[in-house]
Amino acid sequence: MKKLLATAVAVAVATVVSTTTLAHTNSIGYVGDGNGGLNFWYGSWHDGTQFNEAQIKIVKPGGSTSIDTFTLLSQDSPAGLISGVNFFTSDGTQLVPYDPTGATNNGTTQESYTWQGINYQNLVTGQYTFIYIPLGDPESTLPGSPTAEWMPMDQVIRSLTINLTTGDLNGDANNNGILDVNEVAAGSASGTPVGPTVVSQGSSQVIGYIAVSGGVIQVVQRTQTDTMWDNMSDGTIANQMSHVTQLPDWTGRIDQIATGNQMLSVVNRGLNFNGVNSVGNMAKMNNGMSGGVSGVTVGGDKDLGNGLRIGGGAGKLSTRVRDNGSADVDSTLVNLHGSKEVTQGTVNFALTHSVNDYTTSRTIGDFVNAGVTNGTDTWVNVTFVGLGERVRPVFGVTRGVRGVNGYTETGDVQTARTVAKTTDWYTYGTIGAQATLKEGIIAQALHHSDGVNSLSIAVKKNLEKDTVLTAGVSRNMTRDGASTSINVGLVKKF
Repeated sequence: MKKLLATAVAVAVATVVSTTTLAHTNSIGYVGDGNGGLNFWYGSWHDGTQFNEAQIKIVKPGGSTSIDTFTLLSQDSPAGLISGVNFFTSDGTQLVPYDPTGATNNGTTQESYTWQGINYQNLVTGQYTFIYIPLGDPESTLPGSPTAEWMPMDQVIRSLTINLTTGDLNGDANNNGILDVNEVAAGSASGTPVGPTVVSQGSSQVIGYIAVSGGVIQVVQRTQTDTMWDNMSDGTIANQMSHVTQLPDWTGRIDQIATGNQMLSVVNRGLNFNGVNSVGNMAKMNNGMSGGVSGVTVGGDKDLGNGLRIGGGAGKLSTRVRDNGSADVDSTLVNLHGSKEVTQGTVNFALTHSVNDYTTSRTIGDFVNAGVTNGTDTWVNVTFVGLGERVRPVFGVTRGVRGVNGYTETGDVQTARTVAKTTDWYTYGTIGAQATLKEGIIAQALHHSDGVNSLSIAVKKNLEKDTVLTAGVSRNMTRDGASTSINVGLVKKF
């Protein structure tokens, strides 16, 4: 009704019917086809009419006009006619919302049972006027006189002036996001309810977290609410009802950063800060994630005499976690280390500090979240390697603290988490043995009390005086997964 600008151009049209004539054509409306086209409809209270009659004159925004013959015919009210929005009748002085009960025009209107129409293409937004040209009108190009079926009920019903909007042309005249043809089905304007129209709405909420093998998963509970109603001919709705369906829960892992730290922990305990060393690690975790660690360390030590050596080093490592969400950890390390020869063997000691930058992303159902944070890992290690020509015992202990700063995830608010800062102290013991297989080739088997078992082979080859090439491979098995590491290094002695 808000787009209705004028209701009649009777002053410009010759009177061809008496205003006392019983209502015959008694409704007028239009429906956009969604492609820039428009179906214009004219309704009659005569039931079962099987023929078109009369013409429509269209006045376009630029003032150009054309007179065209009706080509569409329907015994059901066309889909998409919404009373008061794009569907009207007359109260004798103006166009009012169509109501088959006559409530909007003092009982004048009877139902429309037959509609004739015309399809316009390539319309643009702007003001249009549609004028009904009955047979016998001076502007009519058709012979004959109007029949009772298609005589206008009055002069008001003959004209409709509207501002066509993008919503009109796209088929959503009331701009509610639902196509008019889906909102009011064919036949609904005949005065009987149609439908039901069904609108589904989903809702999701996080209901908890579950500890599982290797980490934690997030659980999202989902419901779907289907709301149904009947669209009545007067534009109202009736018989509204809703039905709630419990959908399967969505679950997804949230331990991507923790998994990255697990991969790092295995690699960190085997780092070498003497010479220039490169390391590559490939891991497959029990929680379905995979990835690895790669990087380089550099360093050296100095012989201080009396069997004591002191040195230091630094390193850069990059950890990648994939396959069930992702996490990237970029680590910068500094190290102090040394060794002391004693009667029974050699005591090795080291202090290492790592600064870690984390980025992570994950999905759970249709939801996506990401996070950025940082943290540190600092550990002290003391290892004793006993004497032995071929086999040597190994004992050690490691004490450390790992912290990850808190962060708030970005992305879908339904599943975004605010994660608190964590600080974890850890201690593990080491027991194992080294064996010299042949000169320059050493095998080592270690068991760590935190559940990590490592089997490795290292090769040393003198390239020239005071220059040694080292290479090694290790297989690491943990409670959380397994990995293989390869390292190559070059040591220059001074």
